[in-house]
Amino acid sequence: MAFLKSFCRFCIFSALLFLFSFSIYADERAIPTEYPSFLDAVNAPYAWSLGFTGKNVVVGVVDDSVEMNHPFYSSNIDRSLAYNTGIVYNAERFKQEYLPTLPTQSATNTSAIWDQALVLYPDMSDSIFSKNDHHGTCVTGCIAAYDVETHTYGPAYDVTIVPIRVDFRCQTFHATFENGSSVASYTFGQAIAYKNSVIDIKNNSYGTSTGYSGKDVEAQLAGFVDARANNTILLFAAGNERNKNIYTNGKDCTKKVYASHPFTIAVASTGHKNAPDYTQFSKFSNYGSCVFTCAPGYKIQTSDRDDVRTGNVFTYECEYVEDFEYQGNDYGNMDSSFNGTSGASPVAAGVLALALDAYKTTYPDQVCDVRFIKHLLVRTSTKIDLEETDRRVAWTTNAAGVSFSPSYGFGQINAKGLIDAILDPESVLGGNFDTVTPQTVASINWSTMEVSPNESIAYGSTHHDNSSGLSFATTFDEPQNDILSAAVEYQSGGTADYVTPNVFQPLAADETLVYSDTITISDETFLNSGIVKQDLEEVTVTLTAAADNLETGFDSRYMEIILDHNGLQSILAFSDTTSPKENHDSITWTFTSNAFWGEDPLGDWTLSVFNVGADEPFSISNVYSTFYMGEMRSSAVPEPSTWGLLLLSVAGLFLRKRVRN
Repeated sequence: MAFLKSFCRFCIFSALLFLFSFSIYADERAIPTEYPSFLDAVNAPYAWSLGFTGKNVVVGVVDDSVEMNHPFYSSNIDRSLAYNTGIVYNAERFKQEYLPTLPTQSATNTSAIWDQALVLYPDMSDSIFSKNDHHGTCVTGCIAAYDVETHTYGPAYDVTIVPIRVDFRCQTFHATFENGSSVASYTFGQAIAYKNSVIDIKNNSYGTSTGYSGKDVEAQLAGFVDARANNTILLFAAGNERNKNIYTNGKDCTKKVYASHPFTIAVASTGHKNAPDYTQFSKFSNYGSCVFTCAPGYKIQTSDRDDVRTGNVFTYECEYVEDFEYQGNDYGNMDSSFNGTSGASPVAAGVLALALDAYKTTYPDQVCDVRFIKHLLVRTSTKIDLEETDRRVAWTTNAAGVSFSPSYGFGQINAKGLIDAILDPESVLGGNFDTVTPQTVASINWSTMEVSPNESIAYGSTHHDNSSGLSFATTFDEPQNDILSAAVEYQSGGTADYVTPNVFQPLAADETLVYSDTITISDETFLNSGIVKQDLEEVTVTLTAAADNLETGFDSRYMEIILDHNGLQSILAFSDTTSPKENHDSITWTFTSNAFWGEDPLGDWTLSVFNVGADEPFSISNVYSTFYMGEMRSSAVPEPSTWGLLLLSVAGLFLRKRVRN
């Protein structure tokens, strides 16, 4: 009888458990079976099939307004964290009435962020800020949309979204503080630093269209450091100036502050009308030695503000115009799309959310360092367009077997590769790697060979406008200590050699070598300074280029910079003679290269700077490089600093035993 009662209880319990489980799964979203092709290009359906849809991952959308009640993703929004770091008043009234009492952080009305812009001062007929606030809504859909009727999906449709609103140029972008610094830069810095302790990924689909513009970047750089310390992954769009000749130095994103910073991930775009399968770069997508990865950014079906269309899907490419009108005739056309690196970056953010979902599930007691994710991207991204020989596209393979392209970075982001590397690192990575060692950083002065463990990011320029006689100068040179992390690289695809011959052609007749110097790094270089040598991650070069004649300045379009390590060359700055002329008195800039990732830093480093046909001469000075180093490891393996402590302990025990004897 007792057995029968126990058996009955077991059956009842099992039935209840089954019904409870069924009710849970009945509430879950079904895995999409019909979806846009860009999701196949990044292997998002593979992640869905394993149950990874972005749950337990938080993504911040640093952008203009997000329509939080949008039916495609309203259930994903965390309204308790949504913030408006910008001020939504028109510029003149803002400067007159609100600048003196600008809040450090202003909470948003959580009913819908863009509602504030629309109704705050409806009597302002001359205010155009509210009409352009739709970009953030489109970007959010690229990450988290889920709509069965229109088959509109983002890669991570179960992710938590935190809207973080900033002011773009149609609002208070040109407003300044009394000291002349930009209000927009201040609010961008606040957004980058906001709630990094609880936000896993932040997408930033914005940036300047011009190069060598380093004005008022202190707040942003401080935000980068805060994000790095809190393991928040910062993605920045590489920019859309490649096929435009109206922006100075705009095509090379290494000349831009946000995308080129070593603490961020620059995302380029793939896809165009002749490559709808996303196997070639988008015609608008910028290039550069700082590009880290790429993702589809062409015809991305996503969400739009539903108050301005009969449908919810974005139907034309974003344009910021003062006399704003929605363009095109395809209102509500569910086949229309979002174009730009503004779309590629959030698609990549969604894929990384899938990877973080897998990591948190596999290693629930560990924190995923942002550098570990970078190493996985290096190792697992898909190589595309391998036959291209143009030097802005061509692949090169370094001594560590890592292949890099200025247009694709380490390749197209690949959800399958990332997740396989997390679930089965032994097979994919060649070892049981699940984290990275602490990063070691060495800065070396090229003229004195002085080595410092501190890292210095210097961005600044002095612009000289001959027509008006006006100039302004800004610099930022702040040592940042105690940075985190790093790792060793293993290139997927074995030792495949993608080096394109004659990528770097000999000097043309109109090219002048302005500067060339070589330094040799040995084991003693680091040992004498107490720095642990590891394999390379990012390498930066900071220099000052100054006009020989301050009356005329020098045209920065014509400056080309190449860094060589033991025969492997990386173009740090591409010359661009098709862009508008821009003269400078001087430029101080930090250029970032990913091309040497995984290499041993020892050997010869040669820096060469060329004047590619400009009439105005310039000189180079104050050159130093910063080497970021680290290794991928298992969490069970002691870190380099821990090895030192262990050796000291063993030595202490040995000496103690001898004393006793």
